[in-house]
Order: sequence, then C-alpha cells, then structure tokens
Amino acid sequence: MATRDVSITYQARWIFPVSGPPIPNGLLRIVGDRIDSVAPEGTMPVDVNLGNVAVVPGFVNAHTHLDLSHLRGQITPSDEFTQWLRQVIASRRQMDPEAIEAIIRAGLTEALDAGTTLIGDICGSATSWNVLSNAPCWAVAYREVLGLTEERMEQSLVLLHRWLHDHPNTETCRSGISPHAPYSVRVGLFEAIADLARKWQFPVQCHVAESMEELILLAHQRGPFVEFLEELGVWDPDGLLRDHIALFDCFDGVESFGAVHANYLGLTAHLAQRPNSTRIYCPRTHAAFGFSQYPLAEANRPGMRFALGTDSLASNPDLDIFAEACFIHHRYPTISGATILRMLTLHGAETLGFADRTGSLSPGKSADCVLLPLPDSDADDPHALLFAAGARPCEERGILWRGQWRREIAPR
Repeated sequence: MATRDVSITYQARWIFPVSGPPIPNGLLRIVGDRIDSVAPEGTMPVDVNLGNVAVVPGFVNAHTHLDLSHLRGQITPSDEFTQWLRQVIASRRQMDPEAIEAIIRAGLTEALDAGTTLIGDICGSATSWNVLSNAPCWAVAYREVLGLTEERMEQSLVLLHRWLHDHPNTETCRSGISPHAPYSVRVGLFEAIADLARKWQFPVQCHVAESMEELILLAHQRGPFVEFLEELGVWDPDGLLRDHIALFDCFDGVESFGAVHANYLGLTAHLAQRPNSTRIYCPRTHAAFGFSQYPLAEANRPGMRFALGTDSLASNPDLDIFAEACFIHHRYPTISGATILRMLTLHGAETLGFADRTGSLSPGKSADCVLLPLPDSDADDPHALLFAAGARPCEERGILWRGQWRREIAPR
C-alpha cells in the first residue's frame, strides 16, 4: 500500500494516461498520494509488476442522483416522460427522511465499488453533502433548485443562499448548483444562479433538452408538460425561457456549465464556441427511455466536450460508470476508444472542476487509478482490450485513490 513519502513504481501491460497515448508495458511511479511519473518500459526500476492489466485514471461519474438509489427496478422509463416524472415525485414524497442517508450511502458505495473516484451528485438536502464530504472520493454536491413561479423562485433563492453558506468547500468536496430544468426554473432564477456561480466560482449542472416534450413547451407553451405543471400548481408560462440558446447565454462566464442529457439539443455549433460547457451523456438511461439516436458523433468535432453519468437507479440498472463507457464502445463504433476514455475520465474532471487534481495519469495529480484485468488476446487498438474488460465483474477491478488502495488485486 502506498503511503505518504513512500515511492512505488508499478508496471502493467498497458497504461492509459489519457493525457498521452497508451504505453505498452508502461511504468507508473507514485510518491505518497501523488503521481510522480509515467514512463516507458526500462526507464526505471520496477517495484510491483501488475501483469496483464490496464491502468487507467480513476473513473468520473459526472451526474447521478444518489438519493434515488432505492428505486432500482421500481420505476420503468417509458416514452411518456412526464408520467415517469410523476412516479419519481410520488416516490420522493413517500420517502422516510430517516432512511435517506442509508439510501445515499448505498448508492455511493455501489458507484465507488465500480471504480468511481470523482462523482457529481444532485442533492435535494444536506444529507448528500454529509455523506459525500466524508467519503473516500472527490465529489461535487450540486444543490438542486426549482421554482417556475415568482413565489417559488424567491423561496428557492433563500434556501440556496443558506445551503451554500452552510456547506463551504472541503479538501475533497465542493458545492455546486443545479437549476433543475427549463420547464421547472424561472428565467429570473436562472439569472440569479448564474450571477452566484460567476461571483463565487460554483460549477453548474442543468437537465437540458432531455425530452421532445421540453422543446415543444419552450417553443409553443403547450404539450404534456403544461398539464404536468398545472397538476403541481406551478404552471406559469411567463417564467419560461424563450429557448435553449438563452439558457447557454445566461451561463456564459461561469466556471463550468454541464448540460445534462441534451438528448435533443441540436446546438452543436453554438455549444462549440463555449469552452465552459460540457454535454453530460447518460447512455443507458437514454436507451431505456427509447429517445432518438443520441448525437454522439459530435464528440469527434473540435471544441465539443462530452462527459458521462449514470443518472439514477430510477432509470438505470446500476451505478457502474465504466458500463456506460462500454455501452458506447459497442453501440457507437465510429467513436474512438480514446475519445470514450476521455469522456469517462478527463472530460468529467474538467466539468466538475477537478481537472487540476485528477482525470488523467499526469505528474503532480492525485494517484487515482483503476486496474482492469485484460484478455490474453491482442488488438490493433489497445482500447478494444480495455473495453473488453467491462464484461468482467466489478470486484475484479483494482481501485487506488490518493495513493491508497480502496481495492487491491493480485498481479495477473
């Protein structure tokens, strides 16, 4: 086990720095809790030969809802998006407040056991912060904010200011803000959140263009969302954004803006000009709802940044973020393995504001790694071997965070 001021050099069949090309039989030197160097075979003495494994940066789950971790298999996604929302809301209202912490801990444990070392969680209460700030991972706790009516907007702003004041950043956990979605947040509330985020450098995430019904609502102020919002007693067409471009305009200048889902965004050129914006794609949740083909080909365009999330267990089978990357590898053969690996690691770290600490195997960064057992076969592109490891159980993955083994595996 690596400890502070102790130097250990590992060798593995493949090392994937992400900040550079894969290194066959590469070397990774860790000093204390930091990466000291990544180098080719033969350039320094080896302390531990890990054998037939890939060493990759710790995984980044850029978007999840840990407080819904009790809903696995209980709510079925369907093509009626507002009906699914009704079920989620009903479940939240029935939750025992005393059970929330256990639910969040169970979800976090599942995510970490899969190799996540940095997570972005949407928080409805202080409970998530309490769990995340004491967990063995980097984290951003995004305080969720709703309010389409003027009255609800004012109430939400008071609660948000109080929450941010009561939860200052720690060494491993920082606060973020999540205005929920264009159908649930008033224009003035978006503007107030953007001002806060610019002033205090809070990262922001928002569910954007998740369904076609949302586009219909913004364009024509009709469709299933009108009835849904009327049922909740919060329908106010005067509070709606005019379109999604206005949303991105609003958040120009913030440190980081994550457009979650963005299934029907259609703003490639517009987004490419905004270096602070990231699309956060939740592949298996997208597939579960039967949405139209995701515009992932745009990930190959210059200036576009995509990160990955699992979303929640109300729509996803598990919280294994590596399974999301493997899903893309099999479903989208035109997306390179190197691009998918960046989505799984560095791009997520960038949108969560942790790229100076993690997301790649670079000297000076935290020693956060996942070890993936590889097949005995060869491939022209070593990334193909990497994603073949997705078929193996999570328990076979080695996980290192800040130079400490969360799960150590025997050399192969």
